[in-house]
Amino acid sequence: MTETTQLRPKTEWYDKMLGQMDTRLICLQNSRSEFLIDKLDERVLKYLYRNCLTFDWKDQLLFIALVDLSKNNDVGTIYNKLKTLHLRLKDIFKECNITSFSNFEPNVHIYKYLKGDICVNSSNNMKKGLLSLYNSSEYYTKKWINENLPSGEQQYYNKFLLPPFSYDSKEFSFTKLAIEQAQNTRKDETDAIVPHLSTIRAEANLRWNQMKRLRDAFHQQISVIDTDLISLPIEFSYAEPKRIGEVFHFRLWDKPSFVLNHQKDFSDIIIKQATHKKSTYSDENNAYFLEFIRAESIESDSMPEGLWFNELIEQNVLGVWLKNRPIEEHEKILNFLSLWGYEYENEQKPTPFFSRQKGILTPSTFITLHKDKAEGLLIDVEPFYVACTFGLLAIDILTTTGARLNELLQINNTKECIEVKKVNNKLHYSYKAIPKGRDSLEEFYLSKQTMEHIQTVSKMLKTHYGGDRIPSVPYREQRKHLFPTPMPYYFQYAGKALKNDAIYSSIRFLLHGLLFERHNGKAVTVKTHLLRHAFATEAVQRQKMPIDIVAKILHQKDLNVTGYYSAPTPTQIAESVSELHDVISSYVDIDDAYLRSPQELQKEFDVHAEKVGVFNKVLGGTCVTDYVCPTKMQCLGCKAKIPEPDQEDELLEVIQLSKDMERRFKQLGLEVEVRKAKEMAKQAKIELKEIDLIKQYREERSYEPITKRNPFR
Repeated sequence: MTETTQLRPKTEWYDKMLGQMDTRLICLQNSRSEFLIDKLDERVLKYLYRNCLTFDWKDQLLFIALVDLSKNNDVGTIYNKLKTLHLRLKDIFKECNITSFSNFEPNVHIYKYLKGDICVNSSNNMKKGLLSLYNSSEYYTKKWINENLPSGEQQYYNKFLLPPFSYDSKEFSFTKLAIEQAQNTRKDETDAIVPHLSTIRAEANLRWNQMKRLRDAFHQQISVIDTDLISLPIEFSYAEPKRIGEVFHFRLWDKPSFVLNHQKDFSDIIIKQATHKKSTYSDENNAYFLEFIRAESIESDSMPEGLWFNELIEQNVLGVWLKNRPIEEHEKILNFLSLWGYEYENEQKPTPFFSRQKGILTPSTFITLHKDKAEGLLIDVEPFYVACTFGLLAIDILTTTGARLNELLQINNTKECIEVKKVNNKLHYSYKAIPKGRDSLEEFYLSKQTMEHIQTVSKMLKTHYGGDRIPSVPYREQRKHLFPTPMPYYFQYAGKALKNDAIYSSIRFLLHGLLFERHNGKAVTVKTHLLRHAFATEAVQRQKMPIDIVAKILHQKDLNVTGYYSAPTPTQIAESVSELHDVISSYVDIDDAYLRSPQELQKEFDVHAEKVGVFNKVLGGTCVTDYVCPTKMQCLGCKAKIPEPDQEDELLEVIQLSKDMERRFKQLGLEVEVRKAKEMAKQAKIELKEIDLIKQYREERSYEPITKRNPFR
């Protein structure tokens, strides 16, 4: 049977753009007679359709997108390129009063822009971006026409080329200035973060513990109501651990009880619906939530702090705050966000706590609409808990592997992704993901603590979906063309895989209130890529690891990029895992495999074991690199090692040994060796400090709050 030739693109965007863009361009095909527009991501097409159809350069932008697609560029790269070119051309045309694309002369008009004669508020980085993207787009589209179209068609498609720009970037000082400014900013931000990385990890764990205690107390009260048929609202309280030393007081509500106890704030029809539990207030549409009343100190006269996120509720910055406050209060909110470093460029109004994902962080519509009617602060418990759980796992992986966010989102519950191997009677863990710029899986090694957090996410998802399996969902972030098959991703919720905003907002929520400042006093927020920079350059600068080894750990191709990723980071932490649940998908006993392998395979394994340290127990922890040893077996303080709390005694022995060595070397007059002994003790103390933090949040994880119920007053 002969395959029917496709006569027109299948995408709905063909019909939307027909008559508004060049028809032959919309129907452009590749060498396999496939319509390129059918393969173009919806985000790119949506941007063109909504923003560019009334401008003379719309066809040029579409052509650039189609050529970039044929080069297998990421959708994010294509989207950002089109957006940058469109906005800059829009500014230039307006400033120069250009009414037609035929009157556009890049050597005149772009030159004025780059020299600062027009659009004077454009930053060096904006100028650099335009110059780079314009020149590369002009070059590659012309090259594509010459290489892919017959000579008879080339002339027609030449009209979609950007007019050439003859000036070189070296003629403008802003290029160098923009690069230096970006690097200096990143370095300053990293310097602000690095001394506190241990605190960041520990505080994330401690706050997750606190959120879990709140959620446990919340569900405990709900179960009592369901069992004893107690009417709402009820008041209850519980004491936090000794480290916090506070008692938290709450009210438990559902939607009908809240309305009936605030009748002066609701209309008669809503009061009637709540009384009879109809419509929004029916049993199937009902929901429980908390009201935080107050916190009180147990043993001191100090002012209680309450929950770390109370301030975010008070300032009303959760979700899309622009819709929640009148215009006159916008300035107040913007000042608050700026105080904590939550700012966007280009005069955009930031929404740092908007996950863009149902069920994560953003409170329910009922709470959002009626929070001002309550005496205290209304808390939608489950979205907060979900955000904290995802945020904790993300922080742990980002700071112990240096992974990119896209590599994090790929983790899924399959034997092809997560591996558990047994070496020398000890379990070791890793996951596989496709790094940036690659198209095949590579291995990332995990700590036992990371596996524990994955188990927590797994339990949360199974409870959420009400089953024993994590469902498979389509991948939704950049490079999704590499993952066409739905998978049981761990970073998913409400039937959808998480996108970047959900991770960003979860991390910000979990870490809000930890203040980090640059040298100029400007606040710095923890960013996923900032953690990657810190991880990389701590290894290069302080631990003196060879750049090529760090590039392997970070899965980077370009050593120059690895060299740029330079700023300090402390030792990675790890924590014991209690038990493996059914999410662990594969198990390989390497000891057994070794004994049963042919002689040549045993020899190969022995060579491999001598070359690398992966899965080997080392001083104070476990080695997690499968490359040539980056520190020549100097494991103390190495970034390729995960400290283990149960090996604390080894570090204490190192400190005592270093004191003996220092005393002996001083007697011999060996000052260099004295400094080495001091450095050894310093690295051991750093790892012990992290282990102390681990012990602290491990102890609090087993703390169960005892609630006390009071009659509602």
